[in-house]
Formats: sequence, C-alpha cells, structure tokens
Amino acid sequence: MRAGLYLRLSREDGEGESQSIASQRLLLTNYCAQQGIPIGGEYVDDGYSGTNFQRPAFLRLLADIEAGLIDVVITKDLSRLGRDYIMTGHYLERYFPEKGVRYIALGDNIDTLRGQDDMTPFRAVVNDLYARDISRKVRASLDAKKRAGQFIGARPPYGYRRSPEDRGRLEEEPEKARQVRQIFRMAAEGLSPGQIARRMDAAGTPPPSGKAVCWSGAMVRRILTCPTYRGDLTQNRSRKISYKVEKSLPLPPEQWTVAPGACPPLVTLEQFQAAQQGLKPARRSKNPLSGLVFCGLCGGRMTFASDGSRRYLLCGGRRRKNGCQNPAWREEQVRQAILQQLAQDLSQADPAQTAACLEKYVGQSIGVEACRQTLAELEKAPERLLPLLPAVLERVRLSPGLMEIDWRRKGRNGQDSALKKRG
Repeated sequence: MRAGLYLRLSREDGEGESQSIASQRLLLTNYCAQQGIPIGGEYVDDGYSGTNFQRPAFLRLLADIEAGLIDVVITKDLSRLGRDYIMTGHYLERYFPEKGVRYIALGDNIDTLRGQDDMTPFRAVVNDLYARDISRKVRASLDAKKRAGQFIGARPPYGYRRSPEDRGRLEEEPEKARQVRQIFRMAAEGLSPGQIARRMDAAGTPPPSGKAVCWSGAMVRRILTCPTYRGDLTQNRSRKISYKVEKSLPLPPEQWTVAPGACPPLVTLEQFQAAQQGLKPARRSKNPLSGLVFCGLCGGRMTFASDGSRRYLLCGGRRRKNGCQNPAWREEQVRQAILQQLAQDLSQADPAQTAACLEKYVGQSIGVEACRQTLAELEKAPERLLPLLPAVLERVRLSPGLMEIDWRRKGRNGQDSALKKRG
C-alpha cells in the first residue's frame, strides 16, 4: 500500500498555522509513520481554490493513480480534497472506489476502508457553502475597491500599467498609449473597427491579448467603447457565471463599475465622443453569401473585408496566419459568377418545375407563363436572384484561379452542379 499525501491551501482557507502546508505535511507524515503506511508521493497545491479541480498537483495525483502508483489518498480533512460538493462526491463515491483507492480524511474521521460515512455528503455540502460564502464576501470587497477607483484586475487595460508606488493605481505605458491614441484617431476619421484592426496588423503592432496572433475588430471595439481611456476607470465589464465556473459573460454598460477621474486619460472627452459616432451599428441586411464561401486550399471560412468602396473575400485561416496562401477575391467578381451560373441553369430549366420550386420558397402561387418570362430575362438581370442564394447555394470553394460552386439541388445527371472559373 502506497499513500499519496495531498496538501492544499488557498486564501479561502485562512492563514492560520493549523491550515498551513507545513502543518498539513507534519500531520499526514506522522499518521503514515504511526500506521506503517509507506508514502508513495506528496502532492501540494498551494494557492489553489477548492472549487477548482484542475489543480496541477491534484491532476498529477490522478495520473499516478491511473498508473497504479498510489493505493490510498490521505488529506488533513475533506475540504483539502475540494469544496465543490458535486466533484468531491464524484471522487469519493465513484472515482476512488472504481480505482480501488482508499481515501482518508484525518480531521473528519473519514476512512473508506470502514465504509462510507452517512455524514460525509453533508460535510461536502457544508464545505461548498463555506466556499460560496467566502466568494460572496471577496466579491463584495473587490466591488468596493472598484468603486473607490482602485484597479483590481489581473492585467491592466491596453495602454496602461500598474503604478510601482501604488499597485491599485494605473499609469500610462508610453508606447501602447501611443497606439491607443492612434486607434481613436482612425475611428474619428471614420474607419471601422475591422479596418483599424487590419491597419494595426499591417503596421506589425502586437495585439493586446498574448494569446491572439492578430488584431480583430472586437479588440478594437472593446478599446473604443471603454471609458477608462477618457480617464474614468471602468471595471466589471464582464462577470464569471459563478464562483465554480471560469467562463465569463459580458455585462451591459449600465452594470459597469465606473470611477470618474481615477486614472490618467489617454484621449480627451471630445476624441472619445468622436470615436463613438462611427461605432453606431449600421442596420445592414445579412450578406447572402455569408457562411457559404470557403477556402479551397485550407478549408477555412472566407470572411468579408472592405477597402474603401471595394469589398473582398479573405481566407480566415490566412488572416490567422496558418500558412494559407489563398489571395483575396473581389466580392463582386464572386457574386456575379455565381448569379450568372444560376441564371443560366434556370433559363434552361423547365418552367413548370421551376415555378413549383419557387412557390415553396416564396410561399405564394407563381404562374407558369410568368415564370417562363422571368426565366428568359434572368441572364440579362441576374441580380434579381440575389435573395434566392441562401436557399439554393450549398457551398462555394475559392482556390487561386479556380471557383467551384455546389448547389443544393441536383443537376440532370444526378451530380452537383459546379462551375470552374479560371482566373
């Protein structure tokens, strides 16, 4: 029998000596010495919450159990194992029994070798409630600091850094602050967030997020809409779903915590307001080709981009720098080729069958003669088919010099219609 000693401590557990890692280690090693249980490993998660079961040492303990290196897990008490009663119950009642692992919690007098204690589930619930109460108190304390104008986030907003004299205060970071002012200038000139993002990429400016490889319109919009840059420290723009879940959801502006004048402004109030004018959402209808055009080289979805009055289709994979070399395609060129091919196919189709198909699509009766006349005119005015594209178009693949079109209907020979257009 080889014991895995699991030790855990976080801020929620207090700082008393009885809870310290050293105290836990002494207690567990003395117990193993008295019982004659050899120690197979020690696993320490210092600074990890009990509601989080993705702790490095705990995962290493599970890996050693899977490898057959550990037969018994010992903790100071049940709360050291975890404070989420659902996950704690999973390991106590499912995982450990399935793996043939004995579990001992010394302070709670739990030893699965003696059978399951009826009070154990209640202890797990109490531990969970303790974590919930601590989370509520911590959140209240942090909210008070936010309202007082102290920055409590993990990473300062782009363009700022923590003051060395006061870690709760922000100061300007010169180079990134210059980029922020440039972003606001471009927005005031009428550039969209997407256009600004592409210019930042073209200039070789690293994106704000260390995980991202390029700028995005969403990043730019987040900067342009943040009152922090006018000097009003803004926090609480998103909130975790719960104290057990890391995922966060954005909050509406009325729920943001804003502390006026709590940080140095990077732009004037007039510059901030000028940038907001271009962010008012334009009510545009969805592009009929949206979601239907894909890169023929890497398979990535083609995205739309504007350069003044011209619109292009760009490989999303190439924009993420995956090595794809598919060039940009003019949206007008792609759309006209698709519409002309569809118009040609329909002009050669049987009017009665086409009328029946269109009746299902538009939901009203269409006469055969009217349909025959319309079909005869399509090749001269293919733009009339634009609203029909989402219903009849399956997929378009764009490769250098080659366009392939798949329709949702079958051709006469039973194969998908396809257009191969050489550039």
